[in-house]
Amino acid sequence: MDLGLKDKVAVVTGSSKGIGKAIAVELAREGCRVALAARGEKDLEEAAEDVRRSGSSGDVLAVATDVTKADEVERLIEETRARFETVDILVNNAGGTGRRSHFHELSDEEWFEILDLNLISAVRLTRAVLPHMRSQRWGRIINVASESGSQPSALKPHYNASKAALINLTKSLSKAYGKHGIMVNAVSPATTVTPSVEDLMAEEAKRKNIPHNEREAAFVRENKPDIVAGRLGRPQETAWVVTFLASERASFVTGANYRVDGGSITSIT
Repeated sequence: MDLGLKDKVAVVTGSSKGIGKAIAVELAREGCRVALAARGEKDLEEAAEDVRRSGSSGDVLAVATDVTKADEVERLIEETRARFETVDILVNNAGGTGRRSHFHELSDEEWFEILDLNLISAVRLTRAVLPHMRSQRWGRIINVASESGSQPSALKPHYNASKAALINLTKSLSKAYGKHGIMVNAVSPATTVTPSVEDLMAEEAKRKNIPHNEREAAFVRENKPDIVAGRLGRPQETAWVVTFLASERASFVTGANYRVDGGSITSIT
């Protein structure tokens, strides 16, 4: 199926590994010219090479960026426009969970750090691309939230709150800019097999003497029993949904929160 993405310009943050990298690869496969952004320069360059090999155009830009710094966000968009002239698609994927802690254990500084990384970074980037999307009357903004934004646990309340706010922001932006041809949506993955999750599973398996081929099933049973699919997500599964939302096939979809969670959310709204 032709998704109508050939030569569209996409910026994907947090794209040196995991879900962000998978998103960049899928967009490139559909013919997008892609700007990758992440803090780790070495991992970012390696990811850019993988995206070049995967894409139909091979036109990839890598810009080392800390999305919590306004000047670096501005530089990312400036360099993208200098290379590709505009920005058509923004994927706000950069983020982090912070310390796995109870509410009473978290400091103000930890709250501010996670809110800045998961929410305010998306505000900065969206503000930077909106003038270009509005002038061309076409744009796609996809915010990568989390199942925790809809179904929070007792732990990581700062992370849960930041992702809930990102989903809320998505709806606000969709209401404000749909008339300009800008579709704004969120995707909310459940726990996904990224490098950090693989490390966590390996640590648990070693501690509990669980065979390598059984560690994911054991991890799901103990930590994610609500995932009715019985396994963790894969980065490309979120990437496929993001690519659809970035495409012409989603021209009448805005303000939505697509759950890529294997059925883990128990509510129907």
